[in-house]
Amino acid sequence: MLQKAWRPALFAFLILSVGSVAALVGPRLLTYDPAGQAVMRLVILVGLCFLLTPFFLAVHRFLLLGEEPTRYDFEPSSPRFQLFFGWLAVGVVLVSFPSTVAAFAEAKGPVYYFGRPPPDVDSTIGKVARIVAWAMVTQLLVLFPAVAVDAPGAGWQNAFSDSRSRIWFVLAVTILPFIPIGMLAVAVAPLLRFSPGSLTGLVAGMLWVGATLLIASTLGTVIASRLYQVIGDRLNTPLR
Repeated sequence: MLQKAWRPALFAFLILSVGSVAALVGPRLLTYDPAGQAVMRLVILVGLCFLLTPFFLAVHRFLLLGEEPTRYDFEPSSPRFQLFFGWLAVGVVLVSFPSTVAAFAEAKGPVYYFGRPPPDVDSTIGKVARIVAWAMVTQLLVLFPAVAVDAPGAGWQNAFSDSRSRIWFVLAVTILPFIPIGMLAVAVAPLLRFSPGSLTGLVAGMLWVGATLLIASTLGTVIASRLYQVIGDRLNTPLR
């Protein structure tokens, strides 16, 4: 996929390289308030979704319709673009919701423990919230290729129905393929600390993060397209 769509992939790589650093570093440089940092990070991530929408659309349409992408087709006025970006932003908000709520709950001054749940309860609630958020996003995964190809039943109700019927299969194919990528990222990360604080180390780390995210996001997009082909029955019928 990256070979066929190398032009859009190159733009996506640059966006991910710069955007990931901006999401990690930018909020910390601009404010010390945890809630402010969480909101700014969420805004940056939604902005990245907007900029990356053409790449994801190109991957889906190439795999499902055979449209070979030749350029970064940025058309924010297109209904297809707007709908895809909207659902992509919803997915980011869902995944970020637990950490955002935790940031708002973080103490801003002296900590008073009266009426405040113990730390272990907070962590348990946070873990449960993350699992619920991830489960909802996986249920929506087949909606993205359906939107990309203008499927007549491209709605969240049909996406949930199709995914629920093969829930364990969906969970397996959305978790297992990413394990090697995660292991590789963890293994290589220490090698990028050869010159901490230097421009060379910063650029090397930024490019490595961008390349890893590009591979992972492309893999996720391909998996979503293949899932749509396998289980997207209701998505191909008009909404009632």
